[in-house]
Amino acid sequence: MMLSPDAFNGFLNTIGQQYVWRQSFACPCIDSHSGAAKPSCPLCFGKGRQWNAGVRGIAGMAGAKTQRAWAQFGVYEGGDVVVTVGSDQPMYAMGQFDRVTAVNAVNRFSLVLTHGAPVERLLMMVAAIDRVFWLTVDGTSIVEGGIPAVAANGALSWGDGGEPPVGGKYTISGTKFLDYFCYGDFPANRNAQGGSRLPKRVVLRDFDLFTR
Repeated sequence: MMLSPDAFNGFLNTIGQQYVWRQSFACPCIDSHSGAAKPSCPLCFGKGRQWNAGVRGIAGMAGAKTQRAWAQFGVYEGGDVVVTVGSDQPMYAMGQFDRVTAVNAVNRFSLVLTHGAPVERLLMMVAAIDRVFWLTVDGTSIVEGGIPAVAANGALSWGDGGEPPVGGKYTISGTKFLDYFCYGDFPANRNAQGGSRLPKRVVLRDFDLFTR
């Protein structure tokens, strides 16, 4: 039987969804004895990994049967997804802990941050911010703040005013793109058949569970 990588790739590019893939690298802040990351590291923010600039690509969402098969391995977490990546995509080289963001879907988020803290950043790919607020000093009322700009590294800036007080806690809410990390290759050695580069399946886990 002859299998056509081009036919597989063409089909996936037609039915697939858009993703942004970021390759993962271990952060030098990791302690050589414990293996733990430095919580105050300004580069990895205690995650122990750094990710390079994103590369866009396409992958197909696996069907329910494949999802159930993965769950049967006993290491399934709620929110896990299995995607099929064509051999013509940059993310075909994806490895463990690489980061993958689905740009065709969004979720709500609401976080409490401290203004001026070293880790005051949004560690996700933000679609939009729609509210910022904090409590007055006596804690009896709410102060509505301005909407900040989000830099590529997640840093926040209030160029148009409405900035929270330095050292104070505030709530920031909005929408984010679905964010995952590569949990590992799906345990099926199907991406090589007679020397052909065929699509492969990869398990993605909710990025909120990273390092937990």
